[in-house]
Amino acid sequence: MKTKDSLKRLIVFLLLLCGWGSCKKAPIISDTSDQVNIIGYLEKNKAQFSDLLKILSTTGDNGFLSVYGAYTFFAPTNDAISAYLKATGRPSIDKIDLQELKDLMKFHLLEDTLTTPSFSDGKLPRLTMYGQYLITGASNTGGQTRITVNRQANLIQSNIRVSNGVIHVIDHVLVPATQTLAQTITSDPKYSVFAEALQATGLYDTVNILPGNNPDSTKQWLTVIAESDSVLAAAGFSSYAALKARYCHTGDPKNVTDSLYLYVRYHILYGIKYLADIVSNTSHTTLAPLEVVTSKLSGLTVLINDDVFNGVHEPGVELDRNTSDRSASNGVVHSALGHFAIKVRNPVPVYWDVADFPEIRNLPAYYGKQNYPFALTNMPKDITVPGPSAMTYTVGGTYVKGDFLAIPLGGPGRSPWVELKTPLLVRGRYKVWICYRTQKQSGSSNNVNQISIDGEPLQRSMNFTVNMPISTEGEMESQGWKWYTSPASNNWAGRLVGTIEIRTTDRHLLRFTTLQGTQNNNNLDMIHFIPQDMDQLYPRFMADGTPVPRP
Repeated sequence: MKTKDSLKRLIVFLLLLCGWGSCKKAPIISDTSDQVNIIGYLEKNKAQFSDLLKILSTTGDNGFLSVYGAYTFFAPTNDAISAYLKATGRPSIDKIDLQELKDLMKFHLLEDTLTTPSFSDGKLPRLTMYGQYLITGASNTGGQTRITVNRQANLIQSNIRVSNGVIHVIDHVLVPATQTLAQTITSDPKYSVFAEALQATGLYDTVNILPGNNPDSTKQWLTVIAESDSVLAAAGFSSYAALKARYCHTGDPKNVTDSLYLYVRYHILYGIKYLADIVSNTSHTTLAPLEVVTSKLSGLTVLINDDVFNGVHEPGVELDRNTSDRSASNGVVHSALGHFAIKVRNPVPVYWDVADFPEIRNLPAYYGKQNYPFALTNMPKDITVPGPSAMTYTVGGTYVKGDFLAIPLGGPGRSPWVELKTPLLVRGRYKVWICYRTQKQSGSSNNVNQISIDGEPLQRSMNFTVNMPISTEGEMESQGWKWYTSPASNNWAGRLVGTIEIRTTDRHLLRFTTLQGTQNNNNLDMIHFIPQDMDQLYPRFMADGTPVPRP
C-alpha cells in the first residue's frame, strides 16, 4: 500500500508540475560532497554563502551543523539574503533580531535527509525545526518550469550530499507563516463575509490556536476551504446578513445544531492538507459531525464534492490552485471557486455492478466483449488485493451487463482477501447482499468469506460455492437469500450477509476475507446496499442491466 500511495503521489506531483507551464524543466545542478559536513560545504563556497555563515554563527546553529547528524538544509545564497534584507528594510544582518534569525534558520532545516524525490507529496513529509511544514510545487518563468519551495524560492542546486545530510540551494529566504488560520482569513478583504461567519459562529477561536497550545490533539493542524466574497455573491449571498438568513435556522449561529454553524464547520477539515494531499484521498473528514467532503483530480483540476449519486452526476466545486495552498501557522487555507454546503440526503438503495469501473470501460477491446477474459494484473484504483494472484474481468452468461469479476481467493497462490471501494453511500442503515454465480472449481471446492465494511465484520459469512435453497420468495428472504436476476436462475444467488450502520455519507471499503477453502472461480457480479426498511427483493436486473420492478 505504501508503494502504491507513493506512486500515486508522484503521479499527482508530475501532473501538477506540468500544469504550471510547458514542462520544460530548468536545469537543476546536483552535486556530491561526502568529505565535509554542512558547515564545511558552506565554508568551501564562501563566495556564495558568506552571509549565511554569518547568520549561522550568530544563532549558534553552526555548532550542531558541524557534527554528525541527519539534516536537510535549504541554503539561501548571498543574493537571496540581500533580497530579504531589502524587502524587510534592514541595512544589514546585524539589524535583525536574534530570535527572528533563529526562527528563520529553523524554518530552513529538517531533521531528516530528504532529496528531491521526497518532494512529490506537496508538503514535505517532515516538519521543519521551526514546527511548520514546507511545501513544494512548480512555477513557470520564461518558459522554464522550476521546483519551488513554499512558493517563495526556487531550487537552483539540489541534492548536495554531505556527511551529515543534504543541502538544497535556494534563491530566496523562506519566511514562516506568522498568522493563524483565523488571522489569515480575517486579514484578507476578499473573505470578509466568510470571516464574519467564522467569528459569528465562534469558530474563529477554533482555528486561532497554535499547534503546541491546542488541548485537542485532533485539531493541532486544520485545513480551511474558504469562500471569497465574489463566490458567495455569485451564489446569492452578497453579505453576511444574506448568508445568515439562508442558513441560521435557530437564530443563534453558535448553536451546535444551527445550520450556519454546521456550514462553517463543514469548511474545516481535520489535519493539514495541501492540494496534493487532498487529491491523494477520495474523502476528508470535516468538523461537521459525520460529514465529509469528497475530492478528485480531473485532469489538472482539483474538485471537491464532484460525485455520482444514485446514477446522477453532481458537479463539484473547483479549488483555485493559484490562491490555495496558503500556509498558516496552524494549517493551510484553500480557496473554493464555488459555493458548497452540507447536502441533506436520505438513504437510497445502491445496486453496485462491481465489474463496471473506469479502467475497464477505457479498454474497448475488452469491455463488454464476449469470450475475452482480461486478467487485471494492475488493479483498478478502487480494488486492492495483497497478491499474489490477479482477478479476471470476464464477459459471458446472464450476469448483469454480461460481465463479472472472477476473484481467486484462499490458499497458496491466491489472495487471502480483496478490498473494493464502494460507490457513495448515504448515511443510514442498510442490508448488504452479495450477488454471485455459484461455481465449483472442482467437486471439493469451497470458499467461505467474512465480509466487513470499514473493518466492521457483518453478521453472516458467504460461500461462493453454495447454491440457494429454492422456495418461495418470502421463505428464501427469511433465510437470507434472494434472486437478483431476471429471469431468475438458481445459479445466480443473492446472499444477505448482514445489516450495517453507514455512519458517514462517503465511499467505504468492503472486504472479502477468506475463512475456509480456496478456488479461482469466485464469480462476483453485484453488491446491493438496500435501506433496511425498503423492499429487498426488487428490482431484479436483466442481463443488459435493466431493472425489473416488482410485478
